[in-house]
Amino acid sequence: MTSIPRPQGRPLNTVVLTEALILGGTAVLFLAKWLRGQLSFYIHPRYSLLVIAAGAVLLLMAAVRLRDVYAEGPRRPGWVYLLLATPLLLGVLVPARPLGADTLAGRGAELNAVADNGRAARLTSDSSTWNLLDWGTALSVRGDELVGQPADVVGFVFHGEGLGPDAFYAVRYVVTCCAADGAGVGLPVVWAGGGALPENGWVRVRGTIDRATLDGVEQPVLRAEAVEPVPQPDSPYLYP
Repeated sequence: MTSIPRPQGRPLNTVVLTEALILGGTAVLFLAKWLRGQLSFYIHPRYSLLVIAAGAVLLLMAAVRLRDVYAEGPRRPGWVYLLLATPLLLGVLVPARPLGADTLAGRGAELNAVADNGRAARLTSDSSTWNLLDWGTALSVRGDELVGQPADVVGFVFHGEGLGPDAFYAVRYVVTCCAADGAGVGLPVVWAGGGALPENGWVRVRGTIDRATLDGVEQPVLRAEAVEPVPQPDSPYLYP
């Protein structure tokens, strides 16, 4: 990259430089999140190309803006530039991580109640291939018909109130557009010592659907035969 020649006697325009740094920094942030595989923590994968394109455009805008770095004009960036830089600062300083158990307080039995939008009719007959969204939808429609059916799901651990020492929720977030519209869906799991599993830890649960009373509510549960820790999936959310 060629350097920008400094006109004789003209000082650096810090306003222009600040604008270029905000534009370029935001572009680098977008592209770094993409290269690290972290965009899926924030948005539906179908929007990834738009973010990459936005990063490229912002990078180009920063380069064009730098051409005026010695231009005449205001020399001191005002407080408004701090507001403009706030999203960039948050993106750099706040670690990238998907939604977790900390936003599920009080949800409890709501997690396995999912409105059917035609998904139930599209499910395969092999329930062991269903994910947590599939189970939430099917149980909302078919209920007791599914008792005794095999389940094999992956989710993170959430300890809802009143579950006791031998139960926990296996949860995934369902994202339609971005993390802001994420909604938790999951199954209560009955397994000896399940209450001691670390919250937010990812597990694979295999077992069969049953009914049990948890926290005073009779509801479908996954009676586990095996619970094993697994790495967080590359794409931690489910998509309808």
